Amino acid sequence: MRIFAVHDVEGNIHQIVVSPPDAPVATITTELGLMITEIEVPDGVDLVDPERSGQQLSEVLQHFQVEVGAKAKLIRKKT
Repeated sequence: MRIFAVHDVEGNIHQIVVSPPDAPVATITTELGLMITEIEVPDGVDLVDPERSGQQLSEVLQHFQVEVGAKAKLIRKKT
């Protein structure tokens, strides 16, 4: 699976888009000021089961942010 995070410059995720690996690259449009970054599937997130994956991706939205660098990655939000 390919996961794209729509986020602001501080890394706060506003939306997650999931695309099957064999599908054409997803076309994503955002609000002005937001960026789109492809991220790796976080450890422990199983995207095979639709019911569980929705809940797990919701938790990613709540507890992680995007750190953009040489390679974008998810980092846990500071509380």
